[in-house]
Amino acid sequence: MAESLLFGVAQGVLGKIASPALQEAVAIYNVEDQIRELRETLTAIKAVLSDAEAQKEKNDRLQVWLDRLQHVFYDAEDVLDEIECEALRKQVISRYGSVKGEVHRFFSLSNPLMFRVKISQKIKEIRERLSKICTEKDQFGLNTRRTVTGGGPTPSRKMTYSLVNKLDVVGRDDDKETIIEMLMQPDDKNLSVLPIVGIGGMGKTALAKLVYNDDRVKEQFELQLWVCVPEDFNLKKTIDGIIKDARCQDLSNFDIQQSQNALQDIIKDKKFLLVLDDVWCNDRGRWKDLRDSLAEGASGSTIIVTTRSVEVASIMHTHPMHNLKGLSHEDSMILFKKWAFDENEKEATC
Repeated sequence: MAESLLFGVAQGVLGKIASPALQEAVAIYNVEDQIRELRETLTAIKAVLSDAEAQKEKNDRLQVWLDRLQHVFYDAEDVLDEIECEALRKQVISRYGSVKGEVHRFFSLSNPLMFRVKISQKIKEIRERLSKICTEKDQFGLNTRRTVTGGGPTPSRKMTYSLVNKLDVVGRDDDKETIIEMLMQPDDKNLSVLPIVGIGGMGKTALAKLVYNDDRVKEQFELQLWVCVPEDFNLKKTIDGIIKDARCQDLSNFDIQQSQNALQDIIKDKKFLLVLDDVWCNDRGRWKDLRDSLAEGASGSTIIVTTRSVEVASIMHTHPMHNLKGLSHEDSMILFKKWAFDENEKEATC
């Protein structure tokens, strides 16, 4: 679990750096070069984390190295949150004139010039600490390991489900209609695949939920299935997840052949919609094995895949991939105010 936590934190920091909201904030305060160098150092360290975790039990110095690294990751996360929060405060002030009431305590007021100086210094300190740690990794002889394509430990992840509160999703109506339009088109393929691609936190899963729960889609498909895919794309775990969604049946005692037979019985001659949520693995062989297991469905059956990886999408797709963009400024502010005010209303009633 320690490896999963540390890898997940590193991945989360890199995902935040890549987010449109942070990119916009970084541009406002003119710290693009510092953030770019931070990202490059983080990427280099993340590449050896799995090997470091595998060796730490035999090397006390390596354990200390990982502990120091975890502290820096958390500090980096805090600084990025501070940049993003200050940029949002600035946008609220420029649009509404002041920060009052519920929103006020979400922010600390800062002189823009002083904030830039302060944040630049914080980024510099984190970069220096990370650079030193990155240099020290060479003394341990760590190797780069691929954690996405399987075999080793993988980052912890939150399992997903198909239910959605439509009021919580902002600014995705056009994306939803685009995907539903593709699903409604006549398709003589036995199995089509439509990938939704975007960086972490962009709303891929939320969009898939909107599509999945739309009445038009429910009428179009005889059977609907949802599974959050294991990060290593383990075939049996994926198939068992699909069957569990369909039948609430525990198949832990089944072997792979029995699981495949059970899946084929479920989908045989039925037009189905399957959502494979959060796919990371770019192993063509594992995808082919799953696709072959789904071949018994009726013509027009479709898989929606959500993934951060263009490579994964290019391996799996039959439809053009749907690239999910960031929210508009207006929708971003609606979402921000919704969560800010909702949280305060909840606190007020507690």
